[in-house]
Formats: sequence, structure tokens, C-alpha cells
Amino acid sequence: ALEAYVRLVRSGQAPRVAPTPKPVDKPTGPMLGHVSSTEARLWYRPSEPGTYGLSVRGPGGALAGSATQTASADQRDQTVVFDVGGLSPDTLWTYEIKRGEALVSSGPANRFRTPPTDGEPARVTIGFGSCAPSTPDRIWTRVRDEGCEAFVFMGDTPYVDSADLDVARARHRRFLAQPEIASMIRAIPSWGTWDDHDFGKNDGHGDWTGKEVARQAFVDYRANRSFGHETDQGGQGVYTSFRYGPVEVFLLDPRWFSRTEPSFVDPDQPTCLGKVQWAWFQRELRASSATFKVILTGMIWDDKKNGEKDDWHTYRYEREAIFDFIAEHKIEGCVLMSGDIHVSRALRYPMQERIGYDLWQFVVSPMHSSTIASLDVPHPHLVHHAVEPHVFMRMVADTSRTPATLLATWINRDGRKIFEVSLNEDQLKR
Repeated sequence: ALEAYVRLVRSGQAPRVAPTPKPVDKPTGPMLGHVSSTEARLWYRPSEPGTYGLSVRGPGGALAGSATQTASADQRDQTVVFDVGGLSPDTLWTYEIKRGEALVSSGPANRFRTPPTDGEPARVTIGFGSCAPSTPDRIWTRVRDEGCEAFVFMGDTPYVDSADLDVARARHRRFLAQPEIASMIRAIPSWGTWDDHDFGKNDGHGDWTGKEVARQAFVDYRANRSFGHETDQGGQGVYTSFRYGPVEVFLLDPRWFSRTEPSFVDPDQPTCLGKVQWAWFQRELRASSATFKVILTGMIWDDKKNGEKDDWHTYRYEREAIFDFIAEHKIEGCVLMSGDIHVSRALRYPMQERIGYDLWQFVVSPMHSSTIASLDVPHPHLVHHAVEPHVFMRMVADTSRTPATLLATWINRDGRKIFEVSLNEDQLKR
């Protein structure tokens, strides 16, 4: 039989064997990214390259906007970002994605609400969390069950720890593909920053040689309004901000620029933020009209008191410059936020004499199961603390009442309240 088959091959009459088809990736997303009262950004990684169209419909099914993008394996790891404008505030929208005439993402889960108009009396609920698992976990379902209308990934979301671009992209993809996260991000907008592990290296700073890989993967797998700034050499950093009703969140990047130039405060010390990011932050913070302003970084605002140097105590001269700027320009409504340390804490710094009101820091960590009790260190201004796994924070800002209120609640994945801080607008005024 073998000799007969060989004769057929030599004569060209043997049946042709079809090549093994290349396996088709599963799609990742869709994911709602930056959403304002009038616009929405939506991210998607389809299963195959091609041209894809997004349609957004309002009440009654009327078409409100559309966008088309081409997914290419050679660009952004086959991911696409759609932008749609002209939306109305505080309105429920549905959306679908097609390839040609074929629906690839649709159904009742594909819906989102735009936030209220900036400055209008409103009540909004935003979730925050850091140090997250990359395996299925019900904590993401709890975020929505607790009424969060938006979510901020605060860093170590996910753990990448690699300078290999394929590995970094795969770990972002695996993170977003978890069923519970996938369900959340298709229905509520999300923004993200990084800490050290999604920057690519534990205790990593801006002198790490793998940071370009980390940024490329991060930009490929997020849909923020912006990512730092562009130069002739490419993108620099991932800092950004967004307004959601009465809250504006400033996502600072303390990783990319750190140790790359002298500090704008003290030329004998290394920078943390870098002079370009510092100029951006001053401009944006001073221009903000939000009642509440959240200044957020992955790393904590005081001393970790371990052998690592990725905290604001290491760069305290620039931290103090931030506080001086708030004081000089009489900026009201500020709170600090951080993650990283696998411990949840709330600290109240007595700053009445300096900036005119007490400044709070909210530490939210971890969403996964691994806590670090040794980092729950004593501090003279510590008000609440808990070495508790599977924790996120629900922040409710309400300007429909007088004075406006800000309620921050640390909640575990079973719905148990760990602790909370209740503030009002008058407590954050000079």
C-alpha cells in the first residue's frame, strides 16, 4: 500500500491534504473605557483581523453614533478602539459590534449610562481597586452588586512582571478575559493606571530598561482618554485624568519618569513625576471645577517601611511640592488614594494650618487573596486599617444635598463592610 501511495505522489495523482487551519483566538471584550457625559470610548480585541463597526443606540433604539476600525495583527495586538461623540448626559445607551453584516457582540449586556453633566447636582458611585487576581473571582461581580457605575484599576491590575511584549500582552488579555471582569467592563466604564508589577518589575522605577514594552502592552489593553504625552521618541508615561459627575480623578504616573532626570524641586535629587508630568498636573488640577478631586497613584503617599523604595516617602520633596501647590492655589476638595501594599488603610493628615483642611489618604489593597501584615505599620495619623483579602472601595459622591458628601467604603467580595470614611464638602474647604 505504501509503494502504491508513493507511485501516486510521484505521478501527481495523490489526494492533497488540507493544511491545518491556524487556531482562531477567542475575542476579548468589549470593554468600555473613557466615558464622559457626551462621549464614549470602547475597546475590543476580535477573534480575527478585519474591519469592525460599532453602533450606539439611545432610548427607543435610535442610532446615536457609529465608528469603524480595522483590527490588524501587526497593529496594537489586533485590538481596536472606537470613539463615539454627540451623546446626551445621564442617558442609557446600548451598543453592538459587527464585522460586515455579522454581529460579533450584542445583546442586553451591551449597555452603559453616560454620567451627569459636569457641575449639575448628582449622585455617582465609583469603584476602586488594586492588586487583583488573574483567575476568575466573584469580587468583580460584587463591584457591580454594590452599585458601582464606573471602576478604576489602580495598579498591579494585572501582574505582568515581564519585559517580553508577547508575554505582557497575553497577561493583559488573560486578565480582561476573566468572565467576571468581562461582564463588568462591558457594562460600566473603566480607567486604569499601573503600579510596579504591571509596569513590569517589582519595585520598578523609570530607569528600568523594559518600560517601553510595559507601556506598549498597557496602551494596547486600556481605553483611557489619554496616555501621558507624545514626543519624537514615542509615548512617555501613562498619566491621565477623567471627570465623572462631581468627581475628577487624576491618575498620576510615579514610575515612568522616576530616576530619569533631576527633580524639578531639588536638582540634587532624582525626580519621581518628571517636569512634563508635573506641569500637566499643575495645569489640570488648578483648572478642575469638580467638587471632589481624587489624586491617585499606585504607590502609597507615606513610608512603606520595608526595603523597597517605591513610595512617596522616597520622593517626599515632590510630595511636599504637591501639598504646597494645593495650599498656594487654595484648591479645595482633594483626597489622596493609593494601593500596592496588600493592606487597606485610611489616614487623616492634619493640614489645617498648611492647606486649610485635613488631607485624607485612602489605601485600597488587595483585591486578591494575598495580604502582607508586616506593611500594616503604625502611623500617628492612621484612622482605620485592615489586613483583609479581596477588598475594593466604593466611593459615593453626592452633590444633590447640602453640603455635598463623599462616602468611601471598603468592602470585601462577600459584601461585608470593612470600614468607611464619611466626609462632606465643608470638611474639604479652607
